[in-house]
Amino acid sequence: MARKNLIFLFTCFLIAGQATAQEFATDKGAGLFNITGSFTSSGGSLFEDDNGHYSNTGMFGLTASRFVARNVFMGLGVGYGRQSQGDLYSSTYGVGPHIGLAAGGQKSQGFPFITFGIRYYGANFKTDSWSGETTEATGSDIFGGIGIVIPIKKYVGFTIEGNYHALSLNDQNDHHYGGKIFTLGIGLIGVFYK
Repeated sequence: MARKNLIFLFTCFLIAGQATAQEFATDKGAGLFNITGSFTSSGGSLFEDDNGHYSNTGMFGLTASRFVARNVFMGLGVGYGRQSQGDLYSSTYGVGPHIGLAAGGQKSQGFPFITFGIRYYGANFKTDSWSGETTEATGSDIFGGIGIVIPIKKYVGFTIEGNYHALSLNDQNDHHYGGKIFTLGIGLIGVFYK
């Protein structure tokens, strides 16, 4: 129930910004909607297991943000990833808020930005095909990133972004897992302003 309330409040937060007249992409009240994804399938003797199974990885992410002041935005992001090889797999998911700064003005063609945030992070993985046991772990993902929005049309652009993530998870047996991830990606972004 709390998750539905959070989504409802965040949707109202984004819609409220559209009622004001924004002059440019990073003006107060403007909105951003970003979608990213990737899929990789690796085979051959370098990547296949003993049974010839390929290593497959897929990732998907969505973020929605609203400029709460000129060049300052806040938002919510969700992400999902899955890696598999034969019977073995790992699935990850995350959801949480972020805040960012963008450098842009009325005459800007594109704009660079930085973001910081935290996500509730979960993982489910099976690493032993004989026992069939799975491990579930939850915790936090604290991250920071830098990127640039490159416009294609007035309201659509590409985004290139690099992020650093610090993960801290505990499984059902209270074992701690820590990790660091660096990502570099490209995505499609919608920019909403009048």
